[in-house]
Order: sequence, then structure tokens, then C-alpha cells
Amino acid sequence: MPSLSPRGPIVVGVAAVAVAVAGSALAGVGARQLSHREDLTSLRQSALSAGRQIAVDFSAYDYRHLQQDFNRVVNESTGTFKNQYASQSAGVQDLIVKAKAVSTAQVASAGVVHADPGSATVLVAVNRKVTNTSVPNGQSDSFGLQIMLKRVDGRWLASQVKPL
Repeated sequence: MPSLSPRGPIVVGVAAVAVAVAGSALAGVGARQLSHREDLTSLRQSALSAGRQIAVDFSAYDYRHLQQDFNRVVNESTGTFKNQYASQSAGVQDLIVKAKAVSTAQVASAGVVHADPGSATVLVAVNRKVTNTSVPNGQSDSFGLQIMLKRVDGRWLASQVKPL
């Protein structure tokens, strides 16, 4: 009959502990990877949501509360774009009021091109209808926007909006 070494149970115990530690480490890595994917999904989703809202706010206005509409876009913007938008919107304000223009907009589709914790790029297709004194029944058009976003104090803000 073979004799058991007194170290046999110790070796088996150490091996069991090593397997348990390795399993826990692998589970931890898997959980971190899953959490990272969830974080990226959440990041992309929040950038997409912000981009969709900015596209609508950028495209829609009503002469009866035009300054509020313009201020909304300014408050959703940052950097040079914010300053340019504020300046350019002030330049067209009188024309929009005089024409009694109203623009309504809806997102047709949107997608995230890039997202990381500090910046994102979103493409948005917009359907818009504009009514004014020259076109009282309205004129519809569709267009695309590329919106570059920067994350500032936990909020996605437009740093650039380009027509596609």
C-alpha cells in the first residue's frame, strides 16, 4: 500500500487556494471589462442624447421667443463655437422677427462616430419645416449635421457644428 506523504494534504490545499485566487482574479478582470463596456455604452448614449438635443435646438426657433431659443444653443455650447454662434445669431435676429419665421425640427436618425470620456462626434439627420411671411404653408427640408462635443463639468457641450 502506498504511503501518503504528510505534505500531500498541504500541497492539495495550496493548489486549491491558488485555483480559487486565479479564478477570482479572472472574474475581477472580466467584471472590469464588462464595467468598462458598460461605461463606454453609457458614455456613447449620453453623447448621442446630447447631440440629438443640440441638433434640434440648433435647427428650431420661433420669432416669438427667439432670444430664448438662441440662448438655449449658447448654453449647450462651449469655446469658439459658443462665441461664434452668439455673434451670428444676433446678426440674423431682426430678419427672423421681421419674417415671422418659425422653424420646427425633428431628428430623423443619429449615430455616434467617436466617443471617449472627454470628447465625442455625433452625426444627426434632421427634418425641418420653416414657415414665414413668404411661405405661410411652410417649406420642408432635410440636412445632416456633424456635432463635435466636449465634456465640460459632466455635460456634453457643442464645440463645433458643421453641415454635412
